Amino acid sequence: MTKYVTTTVALIAILSLMLSGTLYAAPRNMLPRFPEFIIEKGLSENFKVTTCEAKVKIVGSDAESSLKVAIKNRGNSAVQSSVKFRVLYPTSENQVQVSVNGRRIGYDRDKPRHTFELKPDETIVFDLKAKIAVNYSIDSIRKALKEQEKEPENKRKGFLADDFTRLFEREKFGKRFMVGPLVSKWGVFPVDFESVKLEVTVPDDFVVVTQKAEAWQETRTGRSKTYQSSSIDDFSAAVFLPETDREEFIQSQKILTSERFMH
Repeated sequence: MTKYVTTTVALIAILSLMLSGTLYAAPRNMLPRFPEFIIEKGLSENFKVTTCEAKVKIVGSDAESSLKVAIKNRGNSAVQSSVKFRVLYPTSENQVQVSVNGRRIGYDRDKPRHTFELKPDETIVFDLKAKIAVNYSIDSIRKALKEQEKEPENKRKGFLADDFTRLFEREKFGKRFMVGPLVSKWGVFPVDFESVKLEVTVPDDFVVVTQKAEAWQETRTGRSKTYQSSSIDDFSAAVFLPETDREEFIQSQKILTSERFMH
């Protein structure tokens, strides 16, 4: 009996965490992506990314990624701030390496931050390398879309035993990789970019989904291909995935970003 109660409590705790995650992070925002630098203090207008170099190579279910940015204080006074290193789905903590102004610092997954002060016109350089997983749960999206199609009066309140069972069924995964904002204020407000160099190497069955397809140049080498871009406009929306998943992904994103789904 005690074992049953303990298991039930554990399941409820897991479910609570899953639900809280969906409340604060829409599924489309949790796609595997480049590491990101999130500025936590100071006005976003104070900062400008003078250089940004992002590279990734996707092989199998892993992505070897690197992101190097130079952030300048373009304000008239000194700014005290901190940067949070956001790394989704790292294969391990040891696979994340961070340098600041060329000096290696430790990466702590529980406290992934670095405080700094910038005088006017002063620049700080962050360099982050990470090996991350690119498998993404397709079932979580399909479930959200299926729930959206139900009439409100037919929706059940609360959860039954079979709901818990389905949580532990084998999920279906697909490979996804998103460029992401790379640098932002609080993960929400954009920061101006002066220069961007992006390079994404993927298997030859991958394609890029973006409204700015003309900004990406494609080259093929053997059984892989590389996409490159130096556009500073709308690069964060680019997603790379197998061509067979392209149409389903586009339709899913249309629904997930629609006013009907969000409200």
